Amino acid sequence: MEPAALAIRGLAQHYRRGFLLRPRVVLAGIELTLARGEALGLLGPNGSGKSTLLSLAAGLLDPSAGSVEVFGLPAGSRAARLAVGYLADGFPFPPELGPREVLELFGALQGLARRERRARAAAWLARVGLENEARTPLGAFSLGMKRRFALAQAAQHEPRLLLLDEPTAGLDAEGHVVLAEILAEAR
Repeated sequence: MEPAALAIRGLAQHYRRGFLLRPRVVLAGIELTLARGEALGLLGPNGSGKSTLLSLAAGLLDPSAGSVEVFGLPAGSRAARLAVGYLADGFPFPPELGPREVLELFGALQGLARRERRARAAAWLARVGLENEARTPLGAFSLGMKRRFALAQAAQHEPRLLLLDEPTAGLDAEGHVVLAEILAEAR
C-alpha cells in the first residue's frame, strides 16, 4: 500500500506566551489523511491555526505532540521537505534580489544542477508572466507580482505535495489563471 501524501496523527501545537509563559493551544488532536491526487482547503477565522498546520506539514515547525508524515517520511526530514512545495502567507524573500536569482538559489538548495535550475527559473518566470522582470528587485514588485513569483517558487522544483497558505490573497487576475493551472496539474 502506498503511503498517503500527508498523514497527520494526534497533532498538537502550543506556544508559551506572556510574562508567566502560559501555554496557548493552537492545535489539538488533529487527525488528517490526504491521499495522492486529493485536494483540501482549510477554512477558518484568523488565528484558528491554519498557517500553523501548514508550517507543521511543511516541516518548518516541530509539533508539540503527534506526528506529521509526507509520503511516509517525517515532515521535517530532508527527503520530505524536498517533496513539498510551500507558499507562505507573507513574502519572506530578500527585496534586493531579482526573481531569477531567488529561483536559482532555491533550485540550488533543492539539489538541482545549474543548467536545470536556470532552465526552470526561466520557464517559471515565463509561466507566471514575469519573464521581463527577471532582474527587477523583488522589492519593486506589486503585490500581485509578488504572489505570482511566490507561486513559481513553490512549484518550480515539481513537488509531489503543494501546501499553499492564503494562495489567492493579493493575487491579480493573471495570477488567478496561473494558480488554477498549477492546482489542476498538481492533482
